[in-house]
Amino acid sequence: MTSPPEIALRLQTVKYFKMIGLAVLVFDYCIKLEAEVDLTWGRRWDFVRILFAVARYTPFIGVPVDLIYSLGPTSPRPCLSLYQVTSWLNVIGTVAAESLLLVRTYTLWGRNRVLLVSLLLLALGCIAGSAVVGANAVSLFKYQDPPLATSGCYQTQRIAIYAVNYALLVLFETVILCLNVFQAWCHRGQLGSRLITRLYWDGIVYVLCILAMSIANIIVISFLPSEYAESLDTLQLVFHSILSSRLLFNLRAIMQRRQEQATSLMEMDVFGRNISLHLVSQPVQSI
Repeated sequence: MTSPPEIALRLQTVKYFKMIGLAVLVFDYCIKLEAEVDLTWGRRWDFVRILFAVARYTPFIGVPVDLIYSLGPTSPRPCLSLYQVTSWLNVIGTVAAESLLLVRTYTLWGRNRVLLVSLLLLALGCIAGSAVVGANAVSLFKYQDPPLATSGCYQTQRIAIYAVNYALLVLFETVILCLNVFQAWCHRGQLGSRLITRLYWDGIVYVLCILAMSIANIIVISFLPSEYAESLDTLQLVFHSILSSRLLFNLRAIMQRRQEQATSLMEMDVFGRNISLHLVSQPVQSI
């Protein structure tokens, strides 16, 4: 039987993790604001830019709501309502971020429509699976007053079924990672070019980081005490937002530097239109 002081300490640790998520979000936005203004603001709104805006700014709503959930009420009704709002914001932000990864992979594969349809079907299957999990999990939530008069919502029951959601994320992200690695392997002869190296290396590293966060969530939900189950929710949303945004920032910045320095011609639109790379001795390729 876990003692009340130990439960209170675990709940406090979860609060610290959520505050870390907020700090990382604000810090990253501050250091990347200039790049965001330069590379995205003032450009034409299209589907991919809308995805970017949703992925980038959803955490600025979701993280404060999550903090209110952890620091504010203790009664069951507002706790469940706040959790549902937080969950939907996490889903929206995550889907937008994963969609950006999908679009980037699709363009790197030369806008292969078979690949696009396959990835969309996989994504829809993962979303449907998550919806089923969410519908079945709502009835399992049970709240009670936290021990030692601590603040915030205290969910008393382990809901291990939520690990399935992150397992579906791991599946999708693993497929995206494998597709990026395969493309890097196919273009290994061009990796002497700094542009091509960064083009693929950024995607591989960032998807690996997102994948690691999803796996960490599975471990926390499945094996750690139930009080820790929500400790990485905020960081999951923040990491998806930061890393998917940085992929677009870095890619656009690389192309701009290449335009200034190289004698070969490159035309690129990071937000969804055709990209043409005229590399020395290489044919024009739309990515």
